[in-house]
Amino acid sequence: MFDVLRPTEHKGGLTDPAIDALVAERTASKKSRDFARADQIRQDLAAQGVILEDTKDGVRWKRQ
Repeated sequence: MFDVLRPTEHKGGLTDPAIDALVAERTASKKSRDFARADQIRQDLAAQGVILEDTKDGVRWKRQ
């Protein structure tokens, strides 16, 4: 059976929806000018192997 529609969990233990939620929280933190929290989220994700890219169309993420 294929696991195409199931959220994936990788080495870091974070599922794709969990990463999306943290990215949304980071975006909200940046909008409310809570840059310390936004930076902390980025660092926490990086520690778990998730790289964030800020683009003009929004935030993209990928696993290392």
